[in-house]
Amino acid sequence: MGLNSFNMESILSYDPSFFESEEDKKIHNLELVQSVGIKFEGNLHAQWFNMFMMDLLRERAADLYRTKGLLSFHGQGNTKFVFQGVHEQINFGPAKNPWAEGETRLNKFVFIGKNLDRAELTKGLMECLYKEEA
Repeated sequence: MGLNSFNMESILSYDPSFFESEEDKKIHNLELVQSVGIKFEGNLHAQWFNMFMMDLLRERAADLYRTKGLLSFHGQGNTKFVFQGVHEQINFGPAKNPWAEGETRLNKFVFIGKNLDRAELTKGLMECLYKEEA
């Protein structure tokens, strides 16, 4: 329209808090947000993995902004599984393509959030690996 009716200096002289909101008064520190990627070979025990994720989400849902992964489960043949989630809402199911003949069964996980402990997450996930009974 070309009216030049908006003048920032006028607004700020009238209302110095124009850009502020209650949310702005909270401390936002983006340095707290991090991503943790974990990958390892093997087949997961489906029940143990499910319990691990349920516990993790129950305890840390507010800190977990996004999760996703590629999974191999014991006893599921060549079916490759994927999951993705936002906070405690997770979708899980078979991937479009199965594991190829001879393909390494590499489980991959990405966690995005705050206060993430790579060692703790890795330990918990590794405990979900299926172990043959001796």
